[in-house]
Amino acid sequence: MSVQKYVLTALLLTIQSWAFSQKPLAVIPFEEVHNSIILKIKLNNSPRVLRLLFDTGANGMALGKDLADSIGIVANRESTASVVGGHQDISISEGNTVHFENGFEFKNQSIAIFPKLSKGFDGLIGNIITRHYVVQVDFNKYELSLYDFDQYQPDKSAKVVPISGSTGLFIIPGNLEIVQGKSYPGNFVFDTGAGYNLICFRPFVRQNRLLVSGFKSDYHASTISMGMSTPTFNGKAQAFSFANTATLKQLPVTLMAGGGQSENWNPGFDGSIGMGIISRYNFAINLKKKEIYLQANHSHNYPQAFIVDSYLLGFNTKAELEIQSPIKAVKEGSHDLPKGTKIIRINGIDAKTIRTSTKALEKITSIAETEAIELTYQSANGPQKIQLR
Repeated sequence: MSVQKYVLTALLLTIQSWAFSQKPLAVIPFEEVHNSIILKIKLNNSPRVLRLLFDTGANGMALGKDLADSIGIVANRESTASVVGGHQDISISEGNTVHFENGFEFKNQSIAIFPKLSKGFDGLIGNIITRHYVVQVDFNKYELSLYDFDQYQPDKSAKVVPISGSTGLFIIPGNLEIVQGKSYPGNFVFDTGAGYNLICFRPFVRQNRLLVSGFKSDYHASTISMGMSTPTFNGKAQAFSFANTATLKQLPVTLMAGGGQSENWNPGFDGSIGMGIISRYNFAINLKKKEIYLQANHSHNYPQAFIVDSYLLGFNTKAELEIQSPIKAVKEGSHDLPKGTKIIRINGIDAKTIRTSTKALEKITSIAETEAIELTYQSANGPQKIQLR
């Protein structure tokens, strides 16, 4: 064999080997709901299809007690779980088999059984998958793919984010500016189970006096984790950046208030980055190398969430403008639109124009502070209009 042929053959074998190594072991479709990742599974021999939230802010799997009882999940022991704002007593069921939608199976899994779980999904599935595989999430295709640790190669254009932490969660460095010129470095959980953009936990808020740092609270609310409610202040941060990603400007931020368990709760990290940020990237988690790989997806440059009267509005990964959450009680006699309601137009300006035109968005937000607002939203009976003032 000539030298040229030998080199060519070696090159072809290298390319074939790389291509083979990049073939996923499983590709699992997911449903996007309010920018969150929902996986469909069955447990053990139960025929019931469950919709579980893929939650990297949780170390394992979890169900509510009523659902667990209804499908025959039996608890083997008692335990205590750390949740946002405090701790909660739970039961543990061991030795369960998880059947994913595409036929992929995960055997001998433990499930935490909570007295109650938040509505909107049947349970959650946390970092049990990432302990065995590289997990890649693609919001362009709405697919979760599993790869062998030793064969996975990230795209050369991906941003590499180092992760740390010994609790089973993924902690990454970040830097927060509440107002320009005041910078607060911290460590934040990469949390696909959180619907917000960014939350700062009570110890970090108290230590840095964030509530009196020039922060302007737009509204008061609460964050709910495994049935535990914690009061919060919500507004905008001047800027936030994490690892080596581009700085995000005028980002919605949630600051945890004191009182109850949250005042003395110390999780060992400073807050968490939620799906308001994460869903703007396709990402892969490689626990063996302690790295997350980020690539901006089609929704990366969508506007940040904004307030219109009684509602926090934002764009999901499907480019739909929707209500992310009601933020205060609506006026007596007016409509109370639930989370997820699709907004077609605001004061005659269609959602696509609001998404693509900075001037249109500025017009909407400035009008919303002083003038009447007309929302056109999608209902089961077609488009409907309401006046907010």
